[in-house]
Amino acid sequence: MENKIIEKVLESISNNIKVALVTLTDVSGSTPTDDGNIMAVWETGKTFGTIGGGKLEYQVIKDTVEALQKGKNKKFSYSLMPDGDLKMKCGGNAEGFIKVFIPKNKILMIGGGHIGESIVHLSKFLNFQITVVDDREDYANKVSLQEADKIIISDYSNFIDKVNIDSNTFVVIATKDHSGDQDALEQTIKTEAKYIGVIGSNNKTAFLKGELLKKNYPEEDFKRVYAPVGLNISNQDPKEIALSIMSEILLIKNSKELKHMDMLKNLKV
Repeated sequence: MENKIIEKVLESISNNIKVALVTLTDVSGSTPTDDGNIMAVWETGKTFGTIGGGKLEYQVIKDTVEALQKGKNKKFSYSLMPDGDLKMKCGGNAEGFIKVFIPKNKILMIGGGHIGESIVHLSKFLNFQITVVDDREDYANKVSLQEADKIIISDYSNFIDKVNIDSNTFVVIATKDHSGDQDALEQTIKTEAKYIGVIGSNNKTAFLKGELLKKNYPEEDFKRVYAPVGLNISNQDPKEIALSIMSEILLIKNSKELKHMDMLKNLKV
């Protein structure tokens, strides 16, 4: 059974799904469980395996769901005495550890051109999971995008069911033309994506927003849209543009403010 529990945890990790492994580290007294018992728990409260059932397991599942939501490991310790934490009659004590496995942050690159290639390379360097969508077979392939985790050949107006976009997803839109960018934006703005960046000029940005407003997309939806995409640090080289985009993504991911770290000028020695 333990091997199957580990397999379930590894399966979730490989599929980029948040999961926790609960391990009982110290059990004493007349408890219905043993040291070393393990259980997998998901954010929905779903479990696989058991650490003994009853009030203890019920409480630990609640603790684990909370740890998953916070994205932090957690220790637990419960008295199983009648006057203890869980008001149990079996007596003893149970301690354990909740190990939370956080999914990788994901980048969805819509458009596999020169900027897309550089985004793929930087994404892997920075430990993001990277998926690329392009409607051209000669671009959407492992020759030009060999580091991508997943490549999808699809029209930009109907790819949304082929990708998994959640609050850990950062979307970058850089297709070959305005219509592709608009289709991709209309698809992704409805999702839970943490960030949606669209490449282009100020005029193009105004045009795209105007078109979506005409289609009754609410103003609120545009709060997660960054257009023109990237920080103002690059020239027109695709690699520098990609770096400016990834810099902006890191700024959002890490909840930072854009400022220099330089302290030398004010340092008194």
